[in-house]
Amino acid sequence: MTIQDNLLRIVAAPADGSGLDIVIVSTTTMDQETFWQHRLEAGRGYVCRCDALVLAVTEDWPGGAGNGLGTLYALQTAALKASTMFGRDLMAELNEGAAVGLYHTAGKGTRLAPLPGGEGNNKPAVKLPASVKIDGHPEPMTILEAVIRQTAVYAHGRRGRVGVFWGDQVFIPSNPPPATTTHHVDILASLGPMPDSDAWTARGLERYGLIAVGATGDAVQVEKVDHATANGLVQNGVIAVEGGIGVSLGSFSISAAMTTALLDEFADELAAKTEKLDTDPHFWMPMTLDAATYRTMMNAKGVASAQADSHYARMRIFLDRLVESHPEAGVFGCVDIGADGWWWDYGTIGGYLGNNLKLLGDDAEAAGMRSFFGLQETTAPAGLELSGGSVLIDCSIRTGHVHGSVLVGVRADRIETSGSVMVNVTCPSIRGDELLLYNVPEANPMNLDSGTVRTDAFLPERGRLTLWSRTDRDGKDDWHERLPGNALSWDELHTANTEADAAEVAMMSREAFARLREDQWRS
Repeated sequence: MTIQDNLLRIVAAPADGSGLDIVIVSTTTMDQETFWQHRLEAGRGYVCRCDALVLAVTEDWPGGAGNGLGTLYALQTAALKASTMFGRDLMAELNEGAAVGLYHTAGKGTRLAPLPGGEGNNKPAVKLPASVKIDGHPEPMTILEAVIRQTAVYAHGRRGRVGVFWGDQVFIPSNPPPATTTHHVDILASLGPMPDSDAWTARGLERYGLIAVGATGDAVQVEKVDHATANGLVQNGVIAVEGGIGVSLGSFSISAAMTTALLDEFADELAAKTEKLDTDPHFWMPMTLDAATYRTMMNAKGVASAQADSHYARMRIFLDRLVESHPEAGVFGCVDIGADGWWWDYGTIGGYLGNNLKLLGDDAEAAGMRSFFGLQETTAPAGLELSGGSVLIDCSIRTGHVHGSVLVGVRADRIETSGSVMVNVTCPSIRGDELLLYNVPEANPMNLDSGTVRTDAFLPERGRLTLWSRTDRDGKDDWHERLPGNALSWDELHTANTEADAAEVAMMSREAFARLREDQWRS
């Protein structure tokens, strides 16, 4: 099976019933829960399978639960919703072989700012250059919908398991998804032979959590380390790499037995909602590393030895109990997506721009991306010149020249641009190169400097806000800064969006675009 075979399976999954049985989305507000519950139910058959049970839930956990406790809390909350609203027993169905997908959407989207601010803080609702049918009507595909669509390829081999994914990255594996699983936990990674120090640095492996796989197929979770440290772990027998070593994608699946055991183990924390635990340092590392190595790695994260030792001891008792009651599987394994897989991360401004512009290429990955998003060859009206493989989706542009750009839902009389991405923009005319324009209704012509980022947000108390940045800026670095031309910092915008009524914000945005498009049509 090749990457093209995997791609065909992914594209076909929503309609042919091979996708996930249960889809859980963990959100951060009730507004977002309501949005995704309706959106995904309305999009069944295009995003997830026609009969999928959709359960959007809210993580109402002060300060955040971390992705470890957050996963368990989402499962617990989803099970309650399944029972009270749909009369379904989620845990019973999991134990009987249902394939469950859980998608985390938490996080402020700092590195993608200001785009999430233009979606009322709903980061996974940021739009991509594709179309799905919602209640029978075409709508731009969101990042989360792309992730749900892509991960369906793993459903067949994950019966009786919970697959946990992140809502801002899409990957197309080059290896065939396994038909069966051999471990209570398996984590997705891109594996290869142990590289030398130069290759380690060139690939930036010190910036990622790593998975090392031994000859038996058992794996170990390793924190971000440099080559010398990793090599020392191999030489000292702490980790084995005969099966490869590589970057963890963070996504994982857990057996029904592991799911139940974790829910029981952390029942007190789930009831109190005061702790914050993540999967890598608090679940997988103490399960797979020796005590001394775990202590050293946690010390490097600022955790005292006594605290690290106490948690390690707790997790080893947990692990012994699990293995004794369920010895049929290994503890921790890896699913290798393949060294040639495609990985599209939309969680940063650079990633959003770069991955959208990949659509314009003439290589296999670009063709595969166009297939994944269901894009057809673009044709332009007589007055508009297209070049550089430009992609136009649901656009109405009368004249101009668009080179090497991706435009979605753009309405304009004239555009002159190169190397740009524009999504949901209405304006009389636009001039400028390497632009990122997102959710912009502008009544006046725009003549913009190269590298400009603009997003508009709507707030009941403030009206429309025009938000400016640049493609070379990182919203995480700028989070507390009011950039030139902006009335709010990204942090202040996030707070204002949190306090706003999502339905009112959506109505304000629709009305602004409708008025402007009506005026343009009349002219």
